[in-house]
Amino acid sequence: MSTVALGPRHPVLAFDLGGSWWRVGLLTDACAVRLLCRVPAVNHRNTAKPVPGLQADLVDFVVERTREQRRRHGFDAVGVSLGAALNGHTGEVLGSAPLWGGGTAPFNLAAALREALPDVRWTVLNDVSALAVELLAHSLPGRRATAVTVSSGIACRTIDLRTGHIPLDPVHGVQGEIGHLPARFTALGREVRAHCECGAPDHLAAFSSGRGIEALLRELPEARPLRDRSPDDVVGAFTAAVRGGDPRARSLLDDFTRPLAEVLLHQAVLDPGVERTVLSGGVVDGLGDHYRDSLLRNLAALGLYGIDDPAYFARRITRASDDGLAALRGAGIRARSPLDLIDVHLTKGERREVLDR
Repeated sequence: MSTVALGPRHPVLAFDLGGSWWRVGLLTDACAVRLLCRVPAVNHRNTAKPVPGLQADLVDFVVERTREQRRRHGFDAVGVSLGAALNGHTGEVLGSAPLWGGGTAPFNLAAALREALPDVRWTVLNDVSALAVELLAHSLPGRRATAVTVSSGIACRTIDLRTGHIPLDPVHGVQGEIGHLPARFTALGREVRAHCECGAPDHLAAFSSGRGIEALLRELPEARPLRDRSPDDVVGAFTAAVRGGDPRARSLLDDFTRPLAEVLLHQAVLDPGVERTVLSGGVVDGLGDHYRDSLLRNLAALGLYGIDDPAYFARRITRASDDGLAALRGAGIRARSPLDLIDVHLTKGERREVLDR
């Protein structure tokens, strides 16, 4: 259970910069955030610019909104949640298929922001890391929990609920980029192959992320009835069909969630200390409990060796709040002093050890 101190603090501005939407909010209390604006993301799909130009647009957006809101609210700290793989030790952004397409696109966002506004205390973190930090605001059981997002992309983060510590690769500073794991996909029993936005074949994101699901719905022969029903909004037709109990749509949903279920099955074997996995993101929010139910059906069918407990995964896998603000809250919480994320019951030496990890 989380024992991290999250008492009331001064206002903090927070950004959630995803592949589809950019949000700005103000964290006014320990965990309360007020949404200030939500605009479509500037990404490689809607803006014909080279990657450095897209990155410059992102920096300009953050700087301009920070200047505007600082005049109104007088904060000195800003947290930025970014939908990109980044080195959590250095802050260097490694790449983002939803924002900038395939290949690597390294740049140091934190350094660019500090150069533009040096009198602001900047904190930049991966969006799923922000979701993991947000879990500290809840009374979750156990010592560790995992945040999973299924949106434009797909990824996860595991966090120590006692300290707020997110373990990272000691050199490369990454964790939980499951969207780029190899996966196998079948649609109503037929094997299908697809390319991820990063350019590689048969990644998890190609089958189970929001953009992967949309692409498959537009291409699979098995989804033709949904396309015929609503050619311009096949995702909306699929969501409505799932909610309406359409057997074919629900079978396709099981196909889309099966690759993620296999990843979570492996996690349960390799890290049983994770007692709660929290699902979030646009795909999860759009389908609601139908998404979790589908995931649980797949996990029940796959089975977990040595554990004869039908409710095992149902107890451990939950949905996050569907207000879409969790990453903003997490970025705001992390932007406060690092000691705010340390268990108040640890000794001074133990706190130092956590901060030095």
